[in-house]
Amino acid sequence: MNRRILSCLIALFVLGLIPLGTSAAPPEKKLKAVLWVGGFAHDFDAFAKIVAETVPKHLPIEIEVVRDGSFLDRPGAERLDVILMNHCHKSTKGVLSESQKEKLLKLVRGGTGVVAMHASYYSFLKWDEVRKLYGPRFTKHGKVDVYVNVRLLDKDHPVTKGLTDFESHSELYQSTPLPDDCHLLAVAKEKGTEKEYPSVWTRNYGKGRVVTILIAHWPDAYRVEQFQKLIANSARWAAQESD
Repeated sequence: MNRRILSCLIALFVLGLIPLGTSAAPPEKKLKAVLWVGGFAHDFDAFAKIVAETVPKHLPIEIEVVRDGSFLDRPGAERLDVILMNHCHKSTKGVLSESQKEKLLKLVRGGTGVVAMHASYYSFLKWDEVRKLYGPRFTKHGKVDVYVNVRLLDKDHPVTKGLTDFESHSELYQSTPLPDDCHLLAVAKEKGTEKEYPSVWTRNYGKGRVVTILIAHWPDAYRVEQFQKLIANSARWAAQESD
């Protein structure tokens, strides 16, 4: 080929005027999610605002804030990719009907993901079946207004990949021992103490993936970028968009 022609072709490739024959990677799927908040002893309005504004900066996701189980009765509820939860209710009365309770469990068994944040772990303590989403059971928590150090145990898992250890303004929840089918990802301890407790883990419930995150009681904990990324990674994994 004439050297002059070859030089022109190379220049056109560099300028992008001649396609190279490769197509760009398709955009990441936009997840459809609800953020279920409400109850007592927490600033759920603040949680909802921060999560709904910040998590979409870390992954494509459409988040609708809900306050009870009525979203389960809507047409198309089965098309939800993930349910983000941070609520605190002593019982299901006025929050979930019996049919909604079954619909929730059916959705998760069928493959809808769950990211259960902090207070959700304390909700519905007498509803035995929903406790199976998490594996262990809540036993108690320590002082409410403290800072805890979060240490990652498995930095290669999609939920924690790219994250570093961080600090959270939170009470420290304690649990019964994790069953063998839970995958522990992070532990936490109150600053100035040595005892660490399980704080982030995964579990399957039927075909559904569940991430349990016990830390972050106070609104400022949700403004920590590492925590926002943890929620985003958890949503992506629970929605089965990462392995």
